[in-house]
Amino acid sequence: MRILVSLYWIFVLGGCATAQEQSLVLDTVATFDTRLSETSGLIRWQQGFITHNDSGNDAELFMLTANGDLIARLPVAAGNHDWEDIAVQGNTLYVADIGNNNGRRPELSILPLTLEQNKVQVHPSLPVAYAEQTHFQPAPYQHNFDAEALTWVEDDLWLFTKRWLDQQTAIYTVPTIGKPRPLQAHQQLNTQMLVTGADFDTKTNTLLLLGYSRNWWHRTAWIWLYPVQEGRVLERQGLRFRLSERGQFEGIALGQDRLIYVTREGHNTNLFRSRVSLAALLAHSP
Repeated sequence: MRILVSLYWIFVLGGCATAQEQSLVLDTVATFDTRLSETSGLIRWQQGFITHNDSGNDAELFMLTANGDLIARLPVAAGNHDWEDIAVQGNTLYVADIGNNNGRRPELSILPLTLEQNKVQVHPSLPVAYAEQTHFQPAPYQHNFDAEALTWVEDDLWLFTKRWLDQQTAIYTVPTIGKPRPLQAHQQLNTQMLVTGADFDTKTNTLLLLGYSRNWWHRTAWIWLYPVQEGRVLERQGLRFRLSERGQFEGIALGQDRLIYVTREGHNTNLFRSRVSLAALLAHSP
């Protein structure tokens, strides 16, 4: 029996790649409508999910079932310069218009929204500026002030940068009330990937970070699972999983079934889920 259990976990996790990295097998869930081929952010909402496109697309939210079927398109009376992620706290959604590949955008913002009877109410945006950024004319992809990941952690809204120069991420807390101020990084993680999505599980105090390599042609993608304690990420206890699928993965959310769901841009399969639950990954990882 012990041998069978061991073989099961080797099959599901794909075996140990390094002391801190395992391969996480994904199962396919859905291919989205072509109008949603540039899916960028993902949150769990009611019995399903909400997602959105990034730059070059209309400002709208897409409501999905748990199986990835499109059930509603909700227009948003705001611009979509480069929506990169979405977070939720209670009944308020926070859409992150923070994409900044070229490092030259001075007008980054987060847009709070509320939904009532499938109608979107837009609230005043939260401006985003990095206190450390003083130069706004870098070469494209040669800077550390892009960002594509946002989630609520405990009582704060956390933003994670996509650092092109060193493939790490800096963590910023975005104030949602009071006078806006430039953001100061309060922690930096050596993720060894370009961070593109985030979620937080309140039951296990686990931060989930999604990202991929800088390699344009054969992009490897990973998920990090980090414990969080008193507002700090316990980086040394983080677990890294290499996804069994390649591509530009950008959205991540923990489903109601406790499986990890991720979205990938493109015209192939867009929505995947982990074969095992978050709890199982935490329990059976070295």
